[in-house]
Order: sequence, then C-alpha cells, then structure tokens
Amino acid sequence: MWDPLRPFGRALVIIAHPDDAEFGCAGTVARWAAMGTDVRYLVVTDGASGSADPTMTRERLHQIRQDEQRAACAVLGVSDVTFLGYADGYLEPSIEARRQVAAAIRHHRPEAVVTLDPSVRWSELGYVNHPDHRAVGDLVLHAINPAASTRLWDTSLIDEGLEPWDVAELWLMSFGQGNDLVDVTATLEQKLAALRCHASQLSGWDPGPRVKEMAIQQGAEAGLEAAESFTVLRFRSLDDQGSESLRDKPPTNAKPQR
Repeated sequence: MWDPLRPFGRALVIIAHPDDAEFGCAGTVARWAAMGTDVRYLVVTDGASGSADPTMTRERLHQIRQDEQRAACAVLGVSDVTFLGYADGYLEPSIEARRQVAAAIRHHRPEAVVTLDPSVRWSELGYVNHPDHRAVGDLVLHAINPAASTRLWDTSLIDEGLEPWDVAELWLMSFGQGNDLVDVTATLEQKLAALRCHASQLSGWDPGPRVKEMAIQQGAEAGLEAAESFTVLRFRSLDDQGSESLRDKPPTNAKPQR
C-alpha cells in the first residue's frame, strides 16, 4: 500500500482522453495534491470522438472536452494540463508521439508517472478496453525507457533544453487488479465532483453509485472504506537521483514542443 509518509514532490498523469484520470485515479490525485504534490496532466488525444449526438461536431466537442478537463483539474488541485491533440480513436505509439511524451517527462521531471495499463485488452466487468488506452500506456513505457532517460536517444531534445530524466515510480491504473492500493475515503466525493465535470460523456448518468461501489470493493480486502488500485513499478528510491534530490530539483523552464 502507498505510504503517505513518503509523498511525491511532483507527479505527471498521462492519459488518452479527458476523463480517463477521473475514472481511474482522481481520488489519489486529490490526495496527493492536498499533501503538496505538484500534479500535472498530459492528455494525448482530443477526445473528439466521444459523442452520439447527431448535432455535435468534432471541433465543438474538442473544445468542450478541454473545458471539462480543466474544470475537473480545478476540483482536484491539478496545477497544469497540457493537450497534445491527437485524434481520438486513432492513437498509435509512434516515434513522434513518444518524443512528445518524453519531452513532457523531461520538462516536468516527475518522481511518479501515472498512466493506463497497456496490457489490458478487455475486462471481466464487461467491456473491451479502448485502443487509445493501450496505445498511451505503450507510449509512456517507451518514453520512460529509453526516450526520456537516454541522453542520445534524440539529441534535439537536448538542444531544446530538455535534459534526460529518470522516473522513480510508474503507476498503472488497474481497476482492482493492481498490487498497490491508495486509501481514497477522504477524497472520494472530490473524485465524483471531478467526474461530473465531464458532462458531455455522462448523458445524464450519475457515476456516483457505480464508482463508489468499485472503490468500496477495491478497499474491502485491505480493510479500507474506499480505495483506488494500481500496479506500481518502483525503479529506484525517491532520494536516489544522483547527487540531487528529486524533490529539490525544479522543473526545467524549457517547454516540450508539439
């Protein structure tokens, strides 16, 4: 279980669509932000395919979903959100996309990166996992190693002022299948408030009962009222970053390029 006595200084949540984080990790994000962690989002696609409304256009929905994501971030205490704008439903783990994700990691220099699990193709809950979810998980894995951490992988990143960065921990949203739980009892209502910001995706449905049920189920085995589940890969100690502490080194001023 995650140890709240060892909070992160910085965390980067990398997702395929607006609302992915609110379903998968928003209770954890709210808890981290309340403890002083600088949490930022990177949203890789435009979310512009997510509507059955015959009057909706991709252009309108793109803007709506950005606005909804910004509102959700404000509820949770997320300090910044960046949108890469890839077409929803068409994401591939290309070299160019990998470069952009690596640039964001080098720019923000997070101790922890949170993303979707690329190994999940379907769920016993009764759904097929979206291919963009798998693609963004693959992108993040490929960015962490080698693109973000290897100096000579793409030297143009160095030219842009983006030095290599080694992530300490990778957190994969696992929806009950993970090896680590975070107690979100105190932030569950905050998670639900953030989810409700994504009104274009809810079609009048209240996510509260179902999301609460899942959080209760995930927490039950550990004796928690409510929890979120992750598969966590720990690559190194939070204090092991050469001669510099991860917490003490601020993000670079260089901006990742699109």
